[in-house]
Amino acid sequence: MNTNNEATGEPALYASLVASAVQMAAAFWLPWSDQQVVLVNAAVMAAAGVWVAFSTRSVDNGGSVKAAILGFAQAIISLAVVFGWSATAEQTAGLMSFVGLLVAVFIRQTSVPKSSLTLAA
Repeated sequence: MNTNNEATGEPALYASLVASAVQMAAAFWLPWSDQQVVLVNAAVMAAAGVWVAFSTRSVDNGGSVKAAILGFAQAIISLAVVFGWSATAEQTAGLMSFVGLLVAVFIRQTSVPKSSLTLAA
């Protein structure tokens, strides 16, 4: 079991570096709106959340991974819409359902439920 928790702080540092680079690029070179910059940074932060969830999955048996991946998928869909992807509410709902089920299948194989003896204690 890896007990080195220092790696979980690195995603925030790297995500902040990328967010700063995106803001600088938008200020000097990219013709992006403030909303586009914000959503790119939100997607970067969501990716960092996935990284942390995978890094710490032994603590919660992988439960946080599903939420992190769903949050990342939602951020990417929002980002795609802002950059011009025209998706209906039904398409977005179908995509999120698919991602949710895909993640559930993956997490089901990697997570271990707590025993009833552990819950009762």
